[in-house]
Amino acid sequence: MSEGRADIDQRDSEIRKTVLTCLCQRERRALFVTELATALRKAHGISASDVERALAALEADWSVIIRDYYCADPHVVGTDLRIVALVEPYEGDDGQMQAIREVEVTWHEWLAEYMANHRCS
Repeated sequence: MSEGRADIDQRDSEIRKTVLTCLCQRERRALFVTELATALRKAHGISASDVERALAALEADWSVIIRDYYCADPHVVGTDLRIVALVEPYEGDDGQMQAIREVEVTWHEWLAEYMANHRCS
C-alpha cells in the first residue's frame, strides 16, 4: 500500500472513531445526521463529505443504524431527515434493536415538536 493511501486510510479510521465518540458522548444515542455533521464540523473541522463516508463505513459494519424519514410538509421536502444511532451491546437485548428504538424515539419527538409548533399560512 502506498504512503498516500495509508494516510487516507488512517484519516478515515480516525474520523470513524470521532463519529462513534461523538455519538457515545450524547445522552441520547440517536440524532439527525445533519446535527452530527454540524457538531463534528464545529468541534473537529470534519467536512460533511467525510462524515458521510464515515457513516457509510460504520453502517456497513453495523456500528450504527441509519434510518431515512420523510415528512410530507412542503416546508421540509428535500430536507435531510436521516437519523443515526449508535449500536451498543445491551445485556439481554439486541443492540441493533435498541438503536432502532432510539432512532424511533428521536423521530417521534422531533415530529411531535414540529407539528406542535409549525403553522402553515
